[in-house]
Amino acid sequence: MHIELLTIGDELLNGVVTDTNAGWLAERLWARGAQVRRCTTVPDDVEILAHELRAIGARADVCLCTGGLGPTSDDVTVDALALAAEVDTEHDPQVWAKIQDRYGERVPPACNRRQARVPVGARAMMSEVGTAPGLALTIGRCRVFAVPGVPREMRWHFEHHVDGLLGLSALASRTNRHLRFAGIGESALAERVSQLNLPESVEIAYLTRLPENHVRLRGPHSADVAAAAEAIIHTAPRCFVGEDDHGLVECLLSELERKGLTIGTAESCTGGLIGGAITAVAGSSTSFCGGIISYSNAVKREVLGVSQAILDTEGAVSEACAAAMAQGVRRVLGCDIAVAVTGIAGPGGARPGKPVGTLCFGWAGAHLDGTARRRFRGDREHVRLQAVGYALDRVRRGLHD
Repeated sequence: MHIELLTIGDELLNGVVTDTNAGWLAERLWARGAQVRRCTTVPDDVEILAHELRAIGARADVCLCTGGLGPTSDDVTVDALALAAEVDTEHDPQVWAKIQDRYGERVPPACNRRQARVPVGARAMMSEVGTAPGLALTIGRCRVFAVPGVPREMRWHFEHHVDGLLGLSALASRTNRHLRFAGIGESALAERVSQLNLPESVEIAYLTRLPENHVRLRGPHSADVAAAAEAIIHTAPRCFVGEDDHGLVECLLSELERKGLTIGTAESCTGGLIGGAITAVAGSSTSFCGGIISYSNAVKREVLGVSQAILDTEGAVSEACAAAMAQGVRRVLGCDIAVAVTGIAGPGGARPGKPVGTLCFGWAGAHLDGTARRRFRGDREHVRLQAVGYALDRVRRGLHD
């Protein structure tokens, strides 16, 4: 099946908004055994968009469009769909009634009536998460599905309408596995996999999503894919954290819950990213007590109890400071395990013997007491994400030992 993605919006082309929709859709389609052949981004221009839709309609079986279904004048997808299909648009009273219901007792702005326009012959896909309906129609040989560009709305439409209409789950003849690893780099992981004698029919793809590295497998024979997955896991068993939606944090929280332990955080340079990664997982309140962002030395000293002597002699970026931070947050929060990090994420702040990327970690409780100093490469974002992974993976490994 020839599938293409068409993302629409000036904001995507001028860099104001990053196109996350295409990646999300491509990944979901890949997991269902389909492969996206091409992804195209076009501006909010009726003629350009209609031209691209005609071209796609001549070569593709399916096109998923995102964006341009809002109520404002620069939302031109409906007009472009009608122009490409050589039909008129018409007011759909059911869509308008749905929009009015969403506003409740309020009167919808006049511009929202634009969202009730539907190309003649198109199917409107009603929304429960926004005012914009999705649209399904045929252009040339191609089934076109147009959905809103707002990521939350786009995902809802895919899961509640498009996925079922595509019927890929019934057509898929390939087996997929999505393996997740932590504490090992992509190159090192790929090198280990390359030394395995895996079936030629199994496709392998690598994906870095800090603080993890993923290996995705796909093949026509489930037994071959399963054997390949087990062989890859065996090359780095301590680094394997789970599959699909179960990653490093989920693995850690499962182990904490199994052992009846709680965890807390003390963060300086990561500014709450460790706590944020934990609380992004539903149900984390069972094990996560909380965190203290001790960005300043005053908070390190007055809240966490880091001594002035440590700050004066070793400095805030030191293993001694990280250890004191971990012990302090464990005392303040009453948690079983504490993890702390302090460092220089960059781009400035380097000091003699402490270049940018130098981070110090501390752990306390549950026989995990210890410290470490590491230097991570990359920009500020990458340094901080690597710190999150290292801090939590050390706890995960310690709980398994």
